[in-house]
Amino acid sequence: MSRSIRAVVSQKVGNKMVQYNNRLADFANPPITTGNLIVHEDLVVYKNGQVNGNLVVNGTISQNTFLPGQVIGVTMLGNSDLGQSSKTIAAGATNNIFSFTFTPKYSTSYLIIEYQSVYSLGSGGNDFAYAYLNVNDGAGHRISQTFQNWTNSMGGGTRSGVLFPLIGRYTNTNTSSKIITVDLYNATDADPLTVNSDISTWLKITEIGR
Repeated sequence: MSRSIRAVVSQKVGNKMVQYNNRLADFANPPITTGNLIVHEDLVVYKNGQVNGNLVVNGTISQNTFLPGQVIGVTMLGNSDLGQSSKTIAAGATNNIFSFTFTPKYSTSYLIIEYQSVYSLGSGGNDFAYAYLNVNDGAGHRISQTFQNWTNSMGGGTRSGVLFPLIGRYTNTNTSSKIITVDLYNATDADPLTVNSDISTWLKITEIGR
């Protein structure tokens, strides 16, 4: 028996090389390394794992479980992504500004939704306008709202918060697609309310574990 064969045969059971699923794999007991762990193929961990050194992965790492507050994904969409165009809402009317379908990656998560765009109101006087953030998962949910009050004075200065940015949180329970919308209600007496569609227009969706 050659020296190299003797070396392989004499290895301890706790630290040996075996053939597994047609791949040569190294097993150590305990499975902890103080050096580098280099993964060239798939790495699947069903329980807790610990690496004290560097972890170098040539492919991707896919996670199936997330801790509360852990960021799962961030989506940032501009006006062209939303298919949003400049829109004017007449006095007394409620109009949808955009509608976007979003599919969560994880069934137990929160969706933190933020929307921003430039808008303007014609004329002056004592006027109100409202903005609503909605998520439809088969049933409609209004998750946030803002309003703005213009005073009855020269220049129509505002004496309240403004319509945008608009932010809210939706509690997600599955990975089915959700429809996210923003509606504006023009509560003025006769003044047009116009929402732009340009580089000021953004929708941000952050999915986090819960």
